[in-house]
Amino acid sequence: MYKFFITRPITTWMFILSFIIAGIYALKYIPVDRNPDVDFPVVSISTTYAGANPYVIDTNITRKIEDELATISGIEAINSSSYTGVSRITVIFDLDKDINIAAQEVRDAVNRAQRQFPPNTDPPVVRKVDTSLAPIMAILLHGYADYGTMSYLADKVLKREFERVQGVGEVDLGGFRDYVMWVRIDPLKLAGFKLTPMDVINALKSNNVEIPSGRIDSKDREYVLRVYGKGRSPQEIENIIIKNNVRIKDVGRAEFTFDEKRGIVRFKAFDSKEAEPGIAIIVYKQSKENTVAVAKRVIDKMNELNKQLPQGLRLDINYDASTFIERSVNDALHEIVLGSILTAFMVFLFLGSFKMTFIPSMAIPVSILGAIAALFFFGQSLNTFTLLALAVAVGLVIDDAIVVMESIYRRNEEGLRGIEAAEKGTKVVIFALLASTASLIAIFIPVLFLKSVIGKFFFGFALTLIVAIAISYIVSLSFTPMISARLVEAGEKNIFQRAYDRFENWFDKALRWSLNNKVIVLAISLATIIIGFKLASITPKEFTPIVDEGRFLVRFETPTGSSFDFVDKKAKELEKIVSSNPYVLRYGVAFGEGIAGRPTVNGGIFFITLKDRSTGRPHQKVIMDQFRKEFAKVSDVRAIIDIPSAVGPRGGRSADIMYIIKGTDLNELAKISSQLETKLRQTPGYTDIDTDLRINQPEVRVEIDRDKALNLGVSVEDIANTLNFLFGKYKIGTYEKGSESYNFYVKADESFLTSFDNLSKIYVKAKDGSLIPLSSLITYQLAPGYNVINRYNRQYAVTLYANVTGGKSVGEGVIEVENMIKQALPSGYTYEIGGQTKEFKRTFGYLAVALIVALIAVYMVLASLFESLIHPFTVLLTLPFAVSGVFGLILITGQTLNVTSYFGIILLIGLVTRDSVLFIERIIQLKKEGLDTINAILQARKERLRPILMTTLTIFASLIPVSLGLTEGSEMRQPLAIAVIGGLITALPLSLFVIPIMYVIIDKIRFLVKREV
Repeated sequence: MYKFFITRPITTWMFILSFIIAGIYALKYIPVDRNPDVDFPVVSISTTYAGANPYVIDTNITRKIEDELATISGIEAINSSSYTGVSRITVIFDLDKDINIAAQEVRDAVNRAQRQFPPNTDPPVVRKVDTSLAPIMAILLHGYADYGTMSYLADKVLKREFERVQGVGEVDLGGFRDYVMWVRIDPLKLAGFKLTPMDVINALKSNNVEIPSGRIDSKDREYVLRVYGKGRSPQEIENIIIKNNVRIKDVGRAEFTFDEKRGIVRFKAFDSKEAEPGIAIIVYKQSKENTVAVAKRVIDKMNELNKQLPQGLRLDINYDASTFIERSVNDALHEIVLGSILTAFMVFLFLGSFKMTFIPSMAIPVSILGAIAALFFFGQSLNTFTLLALAVAVGLVIDDAIVVMESIYRRNEEGLRGIEAAEKGTKVVIFALLASTASLIAIFIPVLFLKSVIGKFFFGFALTLIVAIAISYIVSLSFTPMISARLVEAGEKNIFQRAYDRFENWFDKALRWSLNNKVIVLAISLATIIIGFKLASITPKEFTPIVDEGRFLVRFETPTGSSFDFVDKKAKELEKIVSSNPYVLRYGVAFGEGIAGRPTVNGGIFFITLKDRSTGRPHQKVIMDQFRKEFAKVSDVRAIIDIPSAVGPRGGRSADIMYIIKGTDLNELAKISSQLETKLRQTPGYTDIDTDLRINQPEVRVEIDRDKALNLGVSVEDIANTLNFLFGKYKIGTYEKGSESYNFYVKADESFLTSFDNLSKIYVKAKDGSLIPLSSLITYQLAPGYNVINRYNRQYAVTLYANVTGGKSVGEGVIEVENMIKQALPSGYTYEIGGQTKEFKRTFGYLAVALIVALIAVYMVLASLFESLIHPFTVLLTLPFAVSGVFGLILITGQTLNVTSYFGIILLIGLVTRDSVLFIERIIQLKKEGLDTINAILQARKERLRPILMTTLTIFASLIPVSLGLTEGSEMRQPLAIAVIGGLITALPLSLFVIPIMYVIIDKIRFLVKREV
């Protein structure tokens, strides 16, 4: 192949340009995002049964659905929560389950379960959870305007305007209260007319219908007959007759106004003196869309809308995902460019010529752009992981070209020129290139098939490197020999080259010494390996490093049962702390019912955005610790700092440590979780300790005297609806106003709810029509209860959360907490790992398997190419030497063993074996030419030392910008660079001496075995 390209320069240039043009085109249109676009098969089920307490919801709704879901295959987990009036179930399927099939199977199961639901249960809502539908922006409508104006603008104008923006998938509103038709009844007036709440409910329902009633046929026309029975105004509804000429207006009032105030949003912009109430507009992008491009279009629309808003109102950005993504991507690209420059400079030092430096350096843009084109073709994006792969590829893709050009350069030094030097130089290394390239690609192929979340996220990483390495191999056998035949020529040596000649002479003497002192060299090497594994045992472990995005969440709660006003008071105390921090740019706070899925009012969430790192602020971990200390001083508040994981589905609770404890008794689970919380708080190294089980919810437990009610002919349903009318809100249906539809509720007037003694004045109707005081059929008592009942895989469950701090690693924390749980659990109670903890343990298991598979793959490739079962072992013997360097540098730099650094270790397999392949392959060639083992080793080292040093040092050079960790988002890239650099620091010098010794030993063993045979 290479001979064809050497003699066809124009064809070769066109061939290379095709990669460049494809890459430039792809770069223009490829999506840019923080993470890969990964679909997780998740289905949610939400069922409303108004007024029912968590126990009723759990027994009559949640468990009925769970029983039917148990028949579906491929389910990984079923999470359920039963709140007052609502059942929420999340079904998580195996990653390879088709989401459309999964959703249909869930719908079928829910339809079967629905037949067993109590009357008046709303139809369950089943939907696929699109985890790729990520929120990219939170915009706040705020200012000093009446809520009605803000509400109308947010829902009827702004929401619709943003939904029309290209690339926007959904737009949600936070802190928004819609209009509602209320009928508020005074139960005492109702009792004065000897009427019951059910009389009101029945009257409103029968007068709130709108149904087609047939058609009228005339000679020429056909008319549809439609009965308009719904009230068209509050006045019409107030005139509805309940019974005996008593109208709604005689016992209450109707009003079209906002829903109850159970949640609020406030926002403080960077130029505001104080936080202002507002409405949050949460913008989600469509799957596969470019986050940065969509965000820019949304900002343009926001600026356009700001010009049209009434005076006193404005739109401000509270959260913009594209800001960090854009900076992170730009910084990563700068690292790639800087790495490329340093790599080219390293080549220049060895070759002393700009034109010869150009030859291998051309492999960088061609391979990088070709890899980007492949990413675009396979539907991938430029994200944290593919950019990391491109940064790594800079040092890899130049290696093959260096080896070819150095070989051609050596032929020039021997007196050959032009095409002859190019052909002979390429021929000498062609097998070594194939072996090293194949072994490098082989280590990444298992990554493409990794299970779990990590496999999905690193698919693009592996694909990028495989394509880049393959293209670089093609370039080294096409463009490199073609251009080398025309540009390469040996000239006078520069200072560096003369210094290298002296180093080469010294190395020759050192190698001869090591061959004569094998025991000493092997002893040093063995000691290095032992130290390496010792360092590995003490290296802290975590799933992923904390990335400083300049933003984080603070979830807070007040005691169970707190009133809305009390929560508001405590939120303002927390706001003072947040707003006084000099590093906070802006923040938003949302609290109350319905905020972030909360079923109660006693908590909320802060969205905090920090100033840019260029202002000199410290890492956000430092600022988070500051907030933890300050928040702890606020009484009656539990504040938890939450950073969404860099890897995995977004949304939900995030923590370093997460364990799910399961059992049959909720009270026992509460006791166990309380003990564990206390123990964790007393143990150094843990913070943000929390559970999802809340007790002491003030609860009025109502018991119905069923026998008495049965004898009197009062249905339990009527009693329940009456209580719902009094203490909740009973949904009549919908109210139509213009083309819009709104909820229609009836409820008791607030003044009635001040005393339970008023129940004696409320009546229900017996079967003979007589009125029975409600108080004679029920008893009630105040008692503590649960505000939510959680279940996991059909068992009652409580989840324990904690973050590590104070130098404790996630790995240490996982082991310590797991031991605590084992000691605390009584018989019949079990635990499971969850969340990031589950991914941490699962991922490290998968990565260990990937490491083993990569080793096997490399061995098989080398065995096939060398046609030997022994020589691949000689090559792989270099790998243990990298261990001390990897973990030594990780510890020195304060890093951890995490997902990214683990991939650095996998990458090292290819890098270290590649250098050994270059050496071993040349020894085999020279021995075939008639040299003995020792002379073959010395000659091979002389010929291959320079390309080995050049390729290794170019890897160093390309990764230096990444290893420094000075740019946005570098926390995810830096560990890989440090692992690779550390591994090469020890593997390179040791392998230069140990591999020749091991080759001699293995060669002697083979000779003795053959002689014995």
